[in-house]
Amino acid sequence: MITWPFAWPATLKLKGPLGWSLASLAFFIVFLFLTFPYGPLQSRLLTELNRASGWEVRTADWSVGLPIAIEWRDVVLAGPTIGPIPVEVVRTTVGVFQACLGRLVLDYAVQLPGVAQAGNGRATGSLTAASWSLRGPIAVTGHLQQMDLAAVLKPYVTRGMVQGDFMHRWDSAQGVNAALKGEGTVKVEIKDLVVERIAGGSSSIPSLTFGHIQAALACRDAACEVTELKGDGVDGSFTAQGRVTLRQPLQQSLLDLTVTVVPAAGFAQKAASLSLPPFQPGTPLTFKLVGPIMNARVAL
Repeated sequence: MITWPFAWPATLKLKGPLGWSLASLAFFIVFLFLTFPYGPLQSRLLTELNRASGWEVRTADWSVGLPIAIEWRDVVLAGPTIGPIPVEVVRTTVGVFQACLGRLVLDYAVQLPGVAQAGNGRATGSLTAASWSLRGPIAVTGHLQQMDLAAVLKPYVTRGMVQGDFMHRWDSAQGVNAALKGEGTVKVEIKDLVVERIAGGSSSIPSLTFGHIQAALACRDAACEVTELKGDGVDGSFTAQGRVTLRQPLQQSLLDLTVTVVPAAGFAQKAASLSLPPFQPGTPLTFKLVGPIMNARVAL
């Protein structure tokens, strides 16, 4: 026979100040969730993200998640040079206690639309800022899980899946280009990549196909050292090393790379637009790639 009240084990009985303290804490958390000003919070977050990033962030709907989270649905991102990028769901978990102290701590998860396999097409990570206005020190970390590059880099990329990690820190109080002057690292792996022909000045970069690319960069004060860059595919293989100097807009960033290409048979015709000498399939050729990304010059 079951009796009420239950006979709790002695080890689970809480008496005195400790019991009342734990009970008070539990009620505080429950009422905080029920009364938290989610509407003003999500509006403030969108406003500050638009202002600080220079991107336009539009969302069709939002809702509250557990424990203290906001979910935006049918989001569209539009940047000054890339966009619009459709996003299915953006979920942010807010650090409430940090917010009470004036700091912003967010754990985020971004889900691209049309992904059949669970866990893919996602970017997850965290954003930490010294203030709600995103002024002062900011740190962003993230992990990319099989994200479709064609969804975010159209019309330059028509196919490709990327996976990797990134970290970046900067002080927004240093001016409008403060993010470029920060420091961070990027390490990615790209599979099944197809880059469309890109016009640049009097020449153009031909359409290229790669089965696999690995890249790693370390950035500081607007200069990114290319610590690893290599790839291979039906057009051949390549390795590169050097530096990228970041500029605004990013298409004007300056390349200073030494590239070694081992071309496949089908690459010779494509390379004619790069003003390079004739390629011999299987024979390595090393050259310099310098100047703005969208109008780089080739020098032997």
